[in-house]
Amino acid sequence: MHLRWTAFEDLSVHQLYELLAFRQSVFIVEQASAYPDLDGLDQTCWHLMVRDRPGGALIGCLRARGPWGEEPALIGRIVVGPAARGTGLGRRLVAEGLRFLEREYPRTDVRIGAQAHLQNFYASFGFVTEGGEYDDGGIPHVTMWRRVGVALAA
Repeated sequence: MHLRWTAFEDLSVHQLYELLAFRQSVFIVEQASAYPDLDGLDQTCWHLMVRDRPGGALIGCLRARGPWGEEPALIGRIVVGPAARGTGLGRRLVAEGLRFLEREYPRTDVRIGAQAHLQNFYASFGFVTEGGEYDDGGIPHVTMWRRVGVALAA
C-alpha cells in the first residue's frame, strides 16, 4: 500500500480528476446520494490518496484541514473503494488523518460529519456524537468531535 499526502494546489489535473471520480463512484453512484461533493472545502485541505502500490490504482482517500478562521480542524470524504473493503484500510485512513492533524496542528479539536451507522467506528478513535441526526443527501449523518487530549490508539 502506498499513502501520499498532497496539498490541493499540488494535485495535478489528472490526480484531481481521479480523486473526484473515485469519491463520486462511491458517495454518489454506489450510495445513490445526490449531494454536492464539491463543497468549496477541497481547496483548503490536504488530500491523502492511498494506492495499492506506488503508481497503482487508487483504493482509498480522505481530506484533512487544520483550523481555518473560525472553523475547526476536520477530516472527511473518507472513502475505501470496493477492492480494499474488509482490509482495515478505513481504520488506517482515519488513524493517518488524525496523526497528520496532530503533527501539523497539535492540540486541536477535530470535527467530522459521520454517516450515522458509523458512529461506533469513529467512537473507537475517541470521537463523540454531539447533537442529533441530520440528512445529508438522503443519508443520516451526525456531527462528531474528537476533543483535545484524546490519545490516538496505535
